[in-house]
Amino acid sequence: MRTDHAMSRYEASLHTDSQSKKPRERLAMRIVRTPSNKVEGPISDYHVLTYADSGFGPLPHYTKRRVPRDQVEEIVSRINQRDEAATFFPLPLSAVPRKVIWDKLHWSELRAHLADFLQVNARAFGARRILIDMQSPHGTAHVMEALRGAVEDVPPVCVEEIVVVTAAEGVDEQPQLSRRQRDANVIAAIAKDHEAAEAESRNRRSRAQQRTF
Repeated sequence: MRTDHAMSRYEASLHTDSQSKKPRERLAMRIVRTPSNKVEGPISDYHVLTYADSGFGPLPHYTKRRVPRDQVEEIVSRINQRDEAATFFPLPLSAVPRKVIWDKLHWSELRAHLADFLQVNARAFGARRILIDMQSPHGTAHVMEALRGAVEDVPPVCVEEIVVVTAAEGVDEQPQLSRRQRDANVIAAIAKDHEAAEAESRNRRSRAQQRTF
């Protein structure tokens, strides 16, 4: 969800390059779809953008042996509860809320998150290569459409290439979930996030009441 508060929290965890006043140059950019086992160069060449799911999504592949498990869970929970993207500082790794990938009805929110990321990259990250890995058993056909819309909304500055990761070639693909399974998983995940958000809100109100006594 694109809000001023979300952007301020996003920028609070960026690299020190955010202090640079140098104007960004606009380069010729290409968007390519690439199987995960054919991505060129080391992952360190990219700023990776994925979604907040430490169980079924690709996020663990990028945090393994780099970010403590409990820290990953904390950030994943915060992203999904607040509906705000965040960065795993100091890694060049960011994540959007899980629901915008798991539920295609949130296509417009995914577009807004991608546009926000491109805007922040221009002001702070300065990444020339971006790797978007939104692989999901729920299907990701809407990701390319949302990305094209985001590029129209916020033409990337300083970006040479955006690589959208697809399933590995030559590897037996895991069967996609049925419509019923997808819907059940999405409803359960959203309900869990909503319950956690409500609990956090109740705790804040309780602490505020305690301070008044």
